[in-house]
Amino acid sequence: MMHEGPPRPDQSQPLECASGGLEAIDLQILSLLSQRFGLAASTAAQRELSDDERKAQLTVIRRRAFELGIPVGLVTDFWDRLIDAADAIQAQRSNRAIND
Repeated sequence: MMHEGPPRPDQSQPLECASGGLEAIDLQILSLLSQRFGLAASTAAQRELSDDERKAQLTVIRRRAFELGIPVGLVTDFWDRLIDAADAIQAQRSNRAIND
């Protein structure tokens, strides 16, 4: 999928169109996060990424964010939190499995 980067100011939509579009995108982001956590949970037992693999993954993500015109620092912070949350969820599941 080819992305042309953020829209130019001369391409902006009317506010009511933009806010409805933003809400739809926000809901898609939440849906994708839910799918990602579900997939991560189902594959976590099979394989955990090494630090080097995570660094390589983050390098690819940072590069893609730059290409898309998304602030790289924002994406890096988001990804760090995403990984921390996934690790915490996996730890909770492991603790439940041990205690059951």
